[in-house]
Amino acid sequence: MIRVDKHPTHWTLWLDAPATRNALTADMVQTIHTTVHSMASDTTVRALVLRGAGGHFCAGGDFSSFQDMMATPAPSQGIDPIATANRAFGLLLQQLQRSDVMTLAVVQGAAMGGGCGLAAVCDWVLADHTASFGTPELSLGLPPAQIAPFLQRRLGTSRSMQLMVQTQRLNALQAFEHGLIDELVQDVDTGLQAWQAHWQRAEPAALRATVQLLRKGQAADSLNNTLDFAAQQFAASLRSGTAAEGLAARQAKRSPDWTRT
Repeated sequence: MIRVDKHPTHWTLWLDAPATRNALTADMVQTIHTTVHSMASDTTVRALVLRGAGGHFCAGGDFSSFQDMMATPAPSQGIDPIATANRAFGLLLQQLQRSDVMTLAVVQGAAMGGGCGLAAVCDWVLADHTASFGTPELSLGLPPAQIAPFLQRRLGTSRSMQLMVQTQRLNALQAFEHGLIDELVQDVDTGLQAWQAHWQRAEPAALRATVQLLRKGQAADSLNNTLDFAAQQFAASLRSGTAAEGLAARQAKRSPDWTRT
């Protein structure tokens, strides 16, 4: 479900599960983490490109895994395994944020929930007019736990609050105006070729040093604590009856109970 194309200047990491619009499973998250880690040792790589196969970037978390997690009993003590699983995605986002190479998301089709966060954490978001972004978590009875701090960093508090609370889907032009898209193009492959030419002209070590300097300027020591807390809140929400109702309502294509109070 994850495949990697290695080019002279960059690696392209494909989310390749078109049947689910590339919804993220725990195995996919772990594979991405391992791939990014192995890429770090290749000093010729100048950039990492994230793309989705089948016409969509990423639909977010895999709903079937949410159902499985709700079926597991809560521990009598210690960290909830749901929080651990949720936090694993945040660790991946942090890994991308700290990467020594430039990260670029190529977005076509849906980038929802975790997919929206995965794009937002990248240094540059290149998209075409089929792209759409959204954070539907609150309508499912869940907080947008691990992605919230990264969306806040990209969009600011007010825009992030609007996106999360209104749970609306932004089309490509709206996403560009909000700041979720950095470059809106007619053809993403042509846009990517232009970036490839820029990377080719950049000396690899100097480019990595530049990326590291920019990373230092945006570091925040409190992010770990924020994401740990977010994972705990996600676990509490998923174990509550509201999350089960939200997921059931989504599958039945109806409004959840809490909208009628």
